[in-house]
Amino acid sequence: MEAYAQNGKDYNGKCYMCNSMCIEDAKKVAAIVENTFPNLNGKVEIYDIGTVIGSHTGPGTVALFFWGEKRED
Repeated sequence: MEAYAQNGKDYNGKCYMCNSMCIEDAKKVAAIVENTFPNLNGKVEIYDIGTVIGSHTGPGTVALFFWGEKRED
């Protein structure tokens, strides 16, 4: 996230996370993100991964979503 977030460590947008049966891991990652990016717009919001995606990724998946810089091809 540090490498791709808009404005790097000064990122001030929203941040979301999804997890598949590993809420404690997601909470740990959220705490790291919140400490690393003190200007976040609120706390990291954590949600469950749905059954369709979860059936492909399996338990233990943590996904992080944020607004990033435009990537060049």
